[in-house]
Amino acid sequence: MSTNAATAQPQALHADDAYAVVHQRVYAPVFFEKLASAEFGFKPKTEEEAFEMLQMASSLRIAHDDQQAKQAQANGSLIGRAAKHLNTELEKRGYEVPKGTPKQETLRKQAAANGARDPELARAIISLQIGAAGANAA
Repeated sequence: MSTNAATAQPQALHADDAYAVVHQRVYAPVFFEKLASAEFGFKPKTEEEAFEMLQMASSLRIAHDDQQAKQAQANGSLIGRAAKHLNTELEKRGYEVPKGTPKQETLRKQAAANGARDPELARAIISLQIGAAGANAA
């Protein structure tokens, strides 16, 4: 009996398939749960309507992030510049510097925990990381 089948690594997903899994398992449930809450009370009626809503949310998020970046550049505080300089110097010396805000770190940890419980989600996330690493190496 061969042990190769038991130890074979699952193949990476195509980027589109990986994004679809992450959206289906992570983003969509949270997004539509919030819309269906008592605060909004809205549920999409069709798959197409749900897809359009996700696209609109994505566009709004990009616009919001762009606005936040512009404001941060315009309001660059002494403390913010000092923190950025400190992190840059620490990274140069080989220290690991946390990326993002504490809330973003918490969300990343939650996503990692979800990935650990869901093998297909974990495979999708790893596939996206492999793709990003390949793009950064090129």
